[in-house]
Amino acid sequence: MPTRRGVGVSTEKQFVEQLDSARDAHQRLRLKLMQRIALGLLLGMAVIYVLALSQRHAHPALGFVVAFSEAAMIGAIADWFAVVALFRHPMGIPIWHTAIIPNSKDDIGRNLGEFVENHFITEEAISQRLRAVNPAGLLSTWLLAPNTASKLGHTMAKAFEKLLKSLDDAKISRILGEAASRQLSQLDVSATAGKVADLLVAESKHQDLLDGVLLGIADYLSDESNKPQIAAFLIGAFEIDNAILKKGLSAYVPRGMRSLNQFAVGVHGNVEHPLRKRFDALVKDFVLRLKADPDWYESIARYQQETLVSPQVEVLLNSIWGVIKLRLKADLTRDDPVIAAQLATLVRKVGEILAADADLREWLNQAIESGSVSLILQHRGEVGKFIEGQLAQWTKDEMSQRIELAIGRDLQFIRINGTLVGGLVGVIIYALTQLTGRAG
Repeated sequence: MPTRRGVGVSTEKQFVEQLDSARDAHQRLRLKLMQRIALGLLLGMAVIYVLALSQRHAHPALGFVVAFSEAAMIGAIADWFAVVALFRHPMGIPIWHTAIIPNSKDDIGRNLGEFVENHFITEEAISQRLRAVNPAGLLSTWLLAPNTASKLGHTMAKAFEKLLKSLDDAKISRILGEAASRQLSQLDVSATAGKVADLLVAESKHQDLLDGVLLGIADYLSDESNKPQIAAFLIGAFEIDNAILKKGLSAYVPRGMRSLNQFAVGVHGNVEHPLRKRFDALVKDFVLRLKADPDWYESIARYQQETLVSPQVEVLLNSIWGVIKLRLKADLTRDDPVIAAQLATLVRKVGEILAADADLREWLNQAIESGSVSLILQHRGEVGKFIEGQLAQWTKDEMSQRIELAIGRDLQFIRINGTLVGGLVGVIIYALTQLTGRAG
């Protein structure tokens, strides 16, 4: 991807440079054409002057032609000198106050920067432009445009994927592990355990536990294969050594098993059985005593801290980031990542909110306007310095050539107008001279 992006940027840059080169070539061609027209007009006036002067005796009107062409040549040469003097020394002669633009390059850059800064990049101009543009409205329209949300979602997902690759996994794992351990150590497990016990009692979960025990006892007692173990247990419990008593006890074990089994089944099937009520009272009393026992709280707190500092838990906590990153990467590498879809939904939601809430749009527009004005005030002077710095990178010849390409063609009209206006002025002066001579 970076290689393709680099190629794309390079190709785009080359394309822009080619466009600039083509535009410069076109402007240079137009400039040369106008220069040739102005020069051709000057040469034409010279030819007319020579011809009219040589035939002046043939007709009095040719005096006007001579005066016109003579003054036209003077005007053309004077304006040629003035135009050329802006960009270079005429005919390479370093005449005083010529090559004005290259010699004033630094002053032009500084003055241009100050002019743009003082008359264009102003608080009032930026505020008026932003109010007219309504950036919040444009933003909402763009966000709600077809495919915008989807494209933004995928773009942000790709950016997030690249961000994941650049992260320091070891550092993040350590930070998350420490944060999780810190939060778990602050958790009051003893109080939570007390609340859980209260909840279990309130929902009669201890009765479910009793039912499970009763069923287990009933199943055990109903299994005849357990009779030897029960008999052995009772003989050992009562420490019976007499063989007759042992035999008699063993004979009564099946009856005892059946009786106990019936009792367990009876308690299990009777929610109002006195044993259940007794058990309920015992559990509630136990929970109350447990919650009031400081040793219980201290034991839970101690076990909690010992568990958190154990190597196994530390490894588990430090692996949190690995699990999260693995799941994120698995999603982001899909053709249709869920994260991209969620981001697209968020983008559309923002667009809908902006479109529906005029107050929010107004607030955002004011925030953008206020922020822009603040930036202008904060960076006042940098715009002018930037323009001055950019122009300072040009050489004198380069600056002269760029400006001449930009306005040189229009300046050639000064030479053309100078030729024609000079000729007309010459005719007027000649006519006045003739009238004055005759009157005298």
